[in-house]
Order: sequence, then structure tokens, then C-alpha cells
Amino acid sequence: MKIVVFGLSISSSWGNGHATLWRGLCKHLAYLGHTIVFYERDVPWYAGARDFNELPNGQLRLFSSWEETRSLARSDVRDADVAIVTSYCPDAIAATDLIISEGRAIPVFYDLDTPITLARLVSGEAVPYIGPRGLQDFALVLSFTGGPRVDSEFRDKLYARDVPPYTATSTAIFIAPCRPNRTTARICLISGPMPKTARGGSKRCLSSPRGRSRTCAS
Repeated sequence: MKIVVFGLSISSSWGNGHATLWRGLCKHLAYLGHTIVFYERDVPWYAGARDFNELPNGQLRLFSSWEETRSLARSDVRDADVAIVTSYCPDAIAATDLIISEGRAIPVFYDLDTPITLARLVSGEAVPYIGPRGLQDFALVLSFTGGPRVDSEFRDKLYARDVPPYTATSTAIFIAPCRPNRTTARICLISGPMPKTARGGSKRCLSSPRGRSRTCAS
């Protein structure tokens, strides 16, 4: 499965907790045979402290401006099964617009800064990485932290359709056949702290043939 990520930074862990999470996740996804393409704005403060230069079984795409990389990003999104936008991505809104306009990859928003997002929502401030339509265009919203307040605020103020609480991302991400000549991209998520096996906690699955999506829970 091909997963395209538009994030803050994976190439530098300098003052950046996003990088360590994504490195571990990408490493295991690569081990399972999946391909990750990570888009990162090349900024001086991360470039000067870069300690990670390539993705296993994937590609790190550093770019100076969105206009510079828009065409390449569109090509990757058209060929992807899943496209993820993260909090604090400098080009989050532009990337979201691109993913939704293409209408092919499953659109996912991953908030790695939920306390900051929540504080802005409560105070009535704009959230710079979320556009005017909120999160309603995303098939799935993942949150680094959880709880009833997060769930209600994200649904009521950002129009999120599905917010698994206390989410840890499972490595049970795979391609499954849907029908002849069709491909189903499925993301399985474990709600609750990541257990040693997937047996504890509720499992949510998002299954989408190209151009269509549905959610299911068990």
C-alpha cells in the first residue's frame, strides 16, 4: 500500500516530537512491505539539525515552497491508497485541498498536537493547520490524546466524522482484494494504549475501493 504524508518534519528531531513517532511508524510499515512518501517543507531550523535523510522503502520529499512541489504532490496523491495530513504541517490546508480535489486516496487527518488544537478551539482562535471546512472532508481523524472533551469539540466545532479516542496506530495496515481489478485500502486502528496484541480495545476499520470509502467498527 502507498501512503502519502504531509507533515511537519521527519528529517529532524530537534525540538520536534513528530519526527520520532513518524520514524518508528514508517520503519515498521516498510517492514510490512508498504511504501511511505513523506512531504516536508525544507526550513532552516530543521535543515541545520537534520539527523534523518531517507525513508526505508519510501521517499522523503523536501521542498522549499508548495508551488514548487504541487505537481509532484498531485502525482503521488493520485497514485496513493491513503493520504495523511498532520497538525503543524506548514502546507496542511493546501495539501488537504489537493487530496480532497483528487478524490482518490483515503483522506486522514492526524492531530499530533491535540492539546494545542483544543485550546485554540475553546478560546475561539483559528487553527492554522485546519481550513474553514474543519475536518468534515476527512474519512478519519486521529488524535494523539483523547477523552470526551476532545471528541465533542472535534465533532461540534470541526465537524469530524470519526475520532477514535486515545488512538495508537496499529501496524495492521494492508491491501485486501475487493473484487477483480479493484483494490481495497484498509486501515485498522486500535483505540486505547497499544497492546502487545490487537485483542484488547475496540477496532475501527476504514475500507475504501478507489474513489469510495466506508467505515466499520468492531
